[in-house]
Amino acid sequence: MNLRLFVRGVENSEQLRADAREKIEQRLKRFAPQIVRLIARLEDETGPGRHKVDKVCTIALRLRSGEIRIRELGDDFPSVIDVALDRVRAALSRHVGRAKRGVGGG
Repeated sequence: MNLRLFVRGVENSEQLRADAREKIEQRLKRFAPQIVRLIARLEDETGPGRHKVDKVCTIALRLRSGEIRIRELGDDFPSVIDVALDRVRAALSRHVGRAKRGVGGG
C-alpha cells in the first residue's frame, strides 16, 4: 500500500503524522492487497489556537477496481481520524464483498 500523508495548519504536526500513519496502517492492513494508493490529508481549517469544529480528515483510496473518498469533520484529530477510518473500512468491506459476489460488474 502506497501511503501519502499531508498535515496542514497543525502545531506538533510530526507527532500527529506519526500517530495517524500508525492508525491507518493498523486499521487498513487487512485491505492492503486491494489498495494501490492511499492519500490522507489532515487539516486544521482555522489554524492552531482556535478550538472549534474545524479539524478535517480526508482519505482518498485508489483501489485495483475503483476509488473511495471520505471526508470527516470534527473538533479533535484523534476522533476525526477514527471516524474516517471506520467509514473507509465499511466502504472497503462493501467494495470487496461486491467484488467477491460479482455484483456491479456490468
